[in-house]
Amino acid sequence: MTGQRSAEDRMRFFVEQVQERGRFELIDDLFHPDFRNRTAAPGQRDDREAVRELMTALHEAFSDLRVEILHCVADGDLVATHKVFRGRHTGSWLGVPPSDRQVEFRVMDILRHQDGQWVEHWAVADGVSLLRQTGALP
Repeated sequence: MTGQRSAEDRMRFFVEQVQERGRFELIDDLFHPDFRNRTAAPGQRDDREAVRELMTALHEAFSDLRVEILHCVADGDLVATHKVFRGRHTGSWLGVPPSDRQVEFRVMDILRHQDGQWVEHWAVADGVSLLRQTGALP
């Protein structure tokens, strides 16, 4: 299934099906068993199971989660996106209790694919803005 898609199409599929719709069962098909997140925080897992855990946590914390791709650029085996996530903070996020506030945060990431699956990931996320919106920071 994934091998027949371009890197950009594969990214758009991931955003729509996994990030927005919560179809976490697709992660094993989209991400290589040896996948590594090169920007995982020290002490955090960096494998594809960590992707599943993050996506699950996002859906548990933010209802009506929507992801808009602002920019998507592919070059060879790399694809980069600039995305905005929107939802309502109705569940715990990083220990912050639900605020019921609408939130919006941006993410820029790069993924490398090999044989139709993602093998590496680098990201920059606007976590400070998100924590402010949830009320965790002033």
